[in-house]
Amino acid sequence: MSPPHGPKPQVPATFPGPLQVIAAGLPRCATSTLKEVFEDHLAIGPCMHMNRCLPHPATMKLVHDALREPDTPKRRAILYTLFDGYAATADFPGHLFIEDLIDLYPDAKVVLNVRKGGATDWEASMKTTIAPFMSWQYRVACWWSVPDWWHYQTEMAWEDDVKKRFGVDHFWDAAAYDAHNDWVKRLCQERGRDVLVWEPGMGWDGLCEFVDRKEPTVPLPRNNDRAKMEKVVQWRIALGLRLWAKRAGLTIALSVVGSWGLGRMLSIM
Repeated sequence: MSPPHGPKPQVPATFPGPLQVIAAGLPRCATSTLKEVFEDHLAIGPCMHMNRCLPHPATMKLVHDALREPDTPKRRAILYTLFDGYAATADFPGHLFIEDLIDLYPDAKVVLNVRKGGATDWEASMKTTIAPFMSWQYRVACWWSVPDWWHYQTEMAWEDDVKKRFGVDHFWDAAAYDAHNDWVKRLCQERGRDVLVWEPGMGWDGLCEFVDRKEPTVPLPRNNDRAKMEKVVQWRIALGLRLWAKRAGLTIALSVVGSWGLGRMLSIM
């Protein structure tokens, strides 16, 4: 299976300053749209996002280490490294560290991107796009893929985090959606920070003013719909199965060569 769509070249993560915008909403809340908006339409700069992490095991390990680090100064040191060079963040891994990011970057604008259909619609989307990455099929199929192995470990850490923080069973539960959004609003209120609650149906209106950018003349982009994300899951599993096939082929080849070599040695003796 080929990739669901050709990868778009990433904007280099060379932004010289601190984070300018924190999109604090959960995955499946227009995070890919916001990444394109921040990078290509509002010229804010490179945006941290899941698609910058998954291909790179070292980056995924940083996320995992930060999630598992209970000591705040040590965790925030990891996050400084993780977000260095980025002007914005949307989606994973930023949504996992909202409290840290708000404190680390006191001048950053906070946008709470939400889903128009609310918690029930969000849960339905998560169950077919993100939750499958927690399945045994994905874990077994992608056992030999180092990026996917770290992805699975990180999602396990995410699962533990929401259980501890919000008291829910799974990170894709509807209750996690409401609890996360309430948490973001509470954090901003406690710190005297403004937060813009936004969803794509609102268009450019309000968003551009909040982040102090001129409104583009093109329509707001729409990216990463549910069907595309479901294909991503299938694609990663297909890649994992190909790695299994290569491993199996190598094992068979070594067995054949080893048997032949033993036979030759015995014949010589």
